[in-house]
Amino acid sequence: MGVRRCGKSTLMESIMARLVTKGVPRENIVWLNFSDDRFLPLRLGDWDIIHSVYFSIYPEKRRKEKVYFFFDEIQLYPNWELFVERLRREENCEIYITGSSARMLSKEIGTALRGRTLSWELFPFSFGEYLIRCNPPRNKKSSNYRLFMQNAWERYKEEGGFPAVFGIDASLRRQLHREYFNALLLRDVIERYNVRYPQVLRHLANRVINSIGTLFSVRKVHDELKSLGYSLGRDTITQFLQWMEDAYFIFAVPAFSASVARRTREFRKLYCVDHSMAASLSTRILKNRGQMLENMVFCALRQETPGVYYYRTGEGYEVDFIALLPDGEKVLVQVCEDMSIPETRSREIRALTSAMAETKLTVGYIVTESLSEIIETPAGTIRCVPAPDFFNQRLFAVQ
Repeated sequence: MGVRRCGKSTLMESIMARLVTKGVPRENIVWLNFSDDRFLPLRLGDWDIIHSVYFSIYPEKRRKEKVYFFFDEIQLYPNWELFVERLRREENCEIYITGSSARMLSKEIGTALRGRTLSWELFPFSFGEYLIRCNPPRNKKSSNYRLFMQNAWERYKEEGGFPAVFGIDASLRRQLHREYFNALLLRDVIERYNVRYPQVLRHLANRVINSIGTLFSVRKVHDELKSLGYSLGRDTITQFLQWMEDAYFIFAVPAFSASVARRTREFRKLYCVDHSMAASLSTRILKNRGQMLENMVFCALRQETPGVYYYRTGEGYEVDFIALLPDGEKVLVQVCEDMSIPETRSREIRALTSAMAETKLTVGYIVTESLSEIIETPAGTIRCVPAPDFFNQRLFAVQ
């Protein structure tokens, strides 16, 4: 599962290539891309054609040899999960599927396949993956490696993680990002959910992109839309946000709390799946590189775990992120592009120290543009980490 154009189809191609390398006959691999318009219209009774045609061509393989089915963007058509379950039950096969909607895929898989699946999320390239693509020097202690890292970091900040935008002109990159955005809204939200007010959805999406890293108020947006002549309820706006999050376009980060009711009630902070895409779509983020860095840190944490929150202390101080890692550990992360201003430095350290004391964590992180420093506080150790190192080495997983 993952946002459009992040590489799901390419990953499936690589899996197929590995199967062939391991000796699987090519005719035992079936790949269908359901975004192909020739599948229109596909109804419940039509699903049977797929495997009946295949086994009519290769009848000797039925139940005797394992067949590998690859279904790309299968969630575009209704009742796909019933077909997949029957195929799994009746044939000797493995089935790989991709989709761009987290909630719908999870709901449908959970209903029909009942724990017989494994799921993975794909995101645009992280900085570490971007470095691998750039073929870094082997000697990490050399001056060439340090220069390479700095140049790669500057390029990654501009290009982001979508594979197709690497190395292309900035104006073409922005155009591609807008095309991704339009296709995502149209295919994964408007058409999928039959949205009655697409113009309101677009207004809301633009509003979200210009609110990266800030507390988002549904009530305030509701009032704005009302002043523009749109009479939508707050529940509808909340639903629109949920659909955009299901499509991996945005992520709504709640306040950290043991109370589910409080997490639901508190304001949420919004982030985009890719910082460069946000910059291409936004009228503000290009003017605030601190917001861009915060979005990048969120994406790095979100690739590790869905349990990412912001933290507000009892004294009212705010820490950008607290992440619940898969091994059960918690990590506090503050983001500050420039720590050279005394007032800013004091504010960031004070908030993080307060949160460390409340959560009883003895290590906290401040991700900066370039500062590397160890700060000892009454609550524990604060590590100021340059962003390239933070993203490349996953330092937040080391306590």
